[in-house]
Amino acid sequence: MDTEALGPTVRRFRLAADLTLERLSELSGVSDRTLSDIERGAALGPQHRTMLAVVDALGLDEEDRALVLRAAREGRRRSRPGPGWRLPLPRGAADFTGREHELDRVTRALRAAPGSPAPVVVVTGPPGYGKTSLAVRAAQRLQGEFDDQLFLELAGTSPDAVSPGSVVARLVQALVGTGTRGSSDPARLRALLDGRRVLVVLDDAHDEAQVRAALPSAAPAAVLVTSRRHLEGLEDVVRVDLERLRPDDSRALLARLVPQQQASADDLARLAALCDDVPLALRIAANRLASRATWTVDALAARLAVADRRLDALSAGDLSVRAAIDLSFDQLGPAAQRLFRRLALADGRDVGTGLAATLAQQPVWTTEELLDELVSLSLVRPAEHDRYALHDLLRLYAHRALEDAEPAEARAAVRRRADAWLLRTTVRAGRWFEPDVLGEGSADPADVVGLASSDDARAWLVDEATAWFAAFQRAARGGDHAAVVEVAEALHWFSDLWPYWGHWHEVYGASAAAAGALGDDALLATHQGYLAWAVVHCQGDVVAGMAAARSAREAAERDGDPGLRAWAAYYVGWCASAAGDRELCVAASEEAADLFRRAGDREGLPQALFQRSQGLAGLGREEEAIANLRDVVALVRDPRTAPRGQVAEFTALHALGAIARISLDRQDWATTRRVAAEAITGFLAQGARPSAAHMHVYRARARRAEADHAGARADLARAVELFEGSGDAEGLAAARAAGALVRTGDDGGPRRRDDGGRAGRRVRRRRRPRP
Repeated sequence: MDTEALGPTVRRFRLAADLTLERLSELSGVSDRTLSDIERGAALGPQHRTMLAVVDALGLDEEDRALVLRAAREGRRRSRPGPGWRLPLPRGAADFTGREHELDRVTRALRAAPGSPAPVVVVTGPPGYGKTSLAVRAAQRLQGEFDDQLFLELAGTSPDAVSPGSVVARLVQALVGTGTRGSSDPARLRALLDGRRVLVVLDDAHDEAQVRAALPSAAPAAVLVTSRRHLEGLEDVVRVDLERLRPDDSRALLARLVPQQQASADDLARLAALCDDVPLALRIAANRLASRATWTVDALAARLAVADRRLDALSAGDLSVRAAIDLSFDQLGPAAQRLFRRLALADGRDVGTGLAATLAQQPVWTTEELLDELVSLSLVRPAEHDRYALHDLLRLYAHRALEDAEPAEARAAVRRRADAWLLRTTVRAGRWFEPDVLGEGSADPADVVGLASSDDARAWLVDEATAWFAAFQRAARGGDHAAVVEVAEALHWFSDLWPYWGHWHEVYGASAAAAGALGDDALLATHQGYLAWAVVHCQGDVVAGMAAARSAREAAERDGDPGLRAWAAYYVGWCASAAGDRELCVAASEEAADLFRRAGDREGLPQALFQRSQGLAGLGREEEAIANLRDVVALVRDPRTAPRGQVAEFTALHALGAIARISLDRQDWATTRRVAAEAITGFLAQGARPSAAHMHVYRARARRAEADHAGARADLARAVELFEGSGDAEGLAAARAAGALVRTGDDGGPRRRDDGGRAGRRVRRRRRPRP
């Protein structure tokens, strides 16, 4: 007896049960698109678990249940024929949400005047990002502008991708309007499309050849392509690369799919975050909730919150995030698969080529090719500064794949190699900013990262901060005291140039503890001093800062080195200044200056004098403070007394900044403007954007006092621009507030922001741990 085809059978039973496709989808957990494909014959043999969910939802008796399952089984046994010759557009998602910007780009690009080149739009994105849904939605919006729309699945993620000749033949067959196989000659297809308003949608393209075969010569015909691959070989196309949904759109999609009684707005926001704003994951989570009336978002979120189980939990019927990613991962070569797996070990949301090469144990040029392969399949996304981003669900997949493919010992070995490289490179980069070993060993051609300049070093330290800081913390937890001290010491000068990072108190807290564990008083005095600055600057804790400074002083006294004693006195003065004790600041700074002179320390002496000026200004002795600061500038710019390397100019600039600030307080507008202008130029040359921003604020206030309102507004606008992204939230807020006040005719801006006091805080010879 012949078995009835699956599609008509399911449709008959669905109508008999008085169910819409949407309602059957809710009851079964199978997507309405899949159900539509089953009924219209596009899916002849769905997976057994999918059909079990369908027959359960239909409530069939044993005989009818067996009939449906037998039809599905027969469909799986048959050789799968090509799609119907008509190639109709599939049913779109009624609950499609968001993507308005992308839809607008696609629809505008597909409109072209007759005779102009045929428009081609390529929509790309990672697995589960809704490429097909977007293409169908765009085609639906354009239905009134095209006489015909053809939708052809190219099976690019399967081993049986449609050949270019078959692409042409199926399109010709649909255009001719006959059930006989069409010609596979591209010229025949172009002739049929010539002058016709036809939109060809090519879904899930594997390569450029499939697409090129179907391209018309001229508008009004148009082609819309979806692919996980970027298809870089296609020319003269509009590319639309999908990102995750915006959080608002994710919540809106969930709100449309999840029954209101099962979730509040806060619940939906939490669920969207766990789904990483990935459309497929959102739809699966919503379907699971909607098909289980007794479930709550809390119950599902609890399952998704366990990272190791999240991918398994994101499945419903035949929808599965893991299965979607599998299709891309399986197309990678062995080396690219290994790199993708090991990217799970990289801390942070993106990774540079150097760390990727270290993880892959490949040369940089080979790693770049492997990363290109991952980008091509949308498994990683290009990010700024030649970096690559791995989104959360893909990272979870990579982590699971790594655990499955490589034993724990092998994973630990990869982690150790990566950490060793990160810490070694951090030291190399940090040394670019030291006065006595400036750039020493930094341009190492054998290393996977070339640090040929201080700009290279700064960029690497900032871009890889999450990674090297995590490696540093692991070294501290593991008791590698010598490495911790070496890294922290190498970063000592750089921390002055990136003061608003926010983790220096952790770095120097760890290095001070490591120095104590090593039993080295010289190291302890040094790193307790660094810690004093860090806890005051990063945490505003002057009590803890003074405690660290006094601890540094005690260790320095035990060691007896005059330079260490000088620096310890300096830090006491610095913390006293931060605490508002100007008299102690002046006394400790003068003690430090005397010790620096005796030790012949060129770096330390101007710092102590600089700090003394801060105390003098705070005591109202402003003329004396300015004279002291001019002495500092002369000292560091005289070759006979100047510190080494870039320390000299760094100190001079901050001394100028302090002169500008004190002159502003004295209402000496001309001096403020002149000195601030010189400091701005120098700070920008050194990449010290926040310090330059403060100078703009000072000059703006001087200009405002002189009734130069346009100049003041320009300075404040530039200050806001420089503060943004610097981490100096206080400075940014003050600059914005000052700008608003200037616009309303009031004076504004920070009156006594002691930016200069931070500048000259500590400079010393680099010490290595004693054996």
